[in-house]
Amino acid sequence: MPTWLEIESNHIAYIEAGSAENPPLLLLHGIMSHKGVWARTMDVLKDRFHCIAIDQLGFGESDKPKDKDYSIAKQAERALQVADHFGFKRFTLMGHSMGGQVAAYLAAKTAPQRVQKLISIAGVVTGELSAWAQNFTRQTVAIGAKIPDLYTASLSLSKRSRAFSYFVFRPWFHDIHGVPYDLWALDRQMAFNREIAFTTPKAWDSLNATDLTPVLKDIPAPTLILFGNQDGTVPVKQAHLFKKELPTADLVLLDQCGHFPMYEKFDEYIQFLQAFLKY
Repeated sequence: MPTWLEIESNHIAYIEAGSAENPPLLLLHGIMSHKGVWARTMDVLKDRFHCIAIDQLGFGESDKPKDKDYSIAKQAERALQVADHFGFKRFTLMGHSMGGQVAAYLAAKTAPQRVQKLISIAGVVTGELSAWAQNFTRQTVAIGAKIPDLYTASLSLSKRSRAFSYFVFRPWFHDIHGVPYDLWALDRQMAFNREIAFTTPKAWDSLNATDLTPVLKDIPAPTLILFGNQDGTVPVKQAHLFKKELPTADLVLLDQCGHFPMYEKFDEYIQFLQAFLKY
């Protein structure tokens, strides 16, 4: 069950695993996603780390005020405030997709001295997404901001029709039929949550507008870049760009894997995380 903390007078939902005596690990989800994407990862890492996964403001079970700043820079600032709340002086930071973009911004610009290690899972670098994500999903989100009932209708249809879900979410996985349907049920629900109708477009605008290329070289923390080689949401060339701009980073590409390696290739994914985290 989630608990909440208060950041800038808003409630931020989070889940926690591992002893507070362990080294801290802060985990950030992607756009239209939620903290639960990290549940299995945290279950493995909790013996060695104090894991905190949050719902970023505007998503999941956190507050979703319409008038707030949902920029990448501001979300990085809020993530740092979460670290402050838990007394994390230095911490390992892991982000997925937009969360990877937020994490890299924090590690390069917001507080580079605070990030002990950085892990970017399918992290956005230039703000560029795949044609499907940008032209279909982004435009659907734009319509949903004007007609929030579209989210409700989409959620209802996804519960009745696997074919509809497979069509809408096909960029998420290399082999969408090979991933147990129930495994990502909560992810579908969160993506179709009508409460994010007004926050997602703002976050997406900033995602598109934020190009990290000029600042990646400023990241001092040891960094792991992990991508699925068949990512249909964030072009894999962004992984190579990240490595080019930060040559000291470790780059891992998982074959026959899409945008969610924590679902599609968990065993390989977790082995690389453990090796990078040195246990």
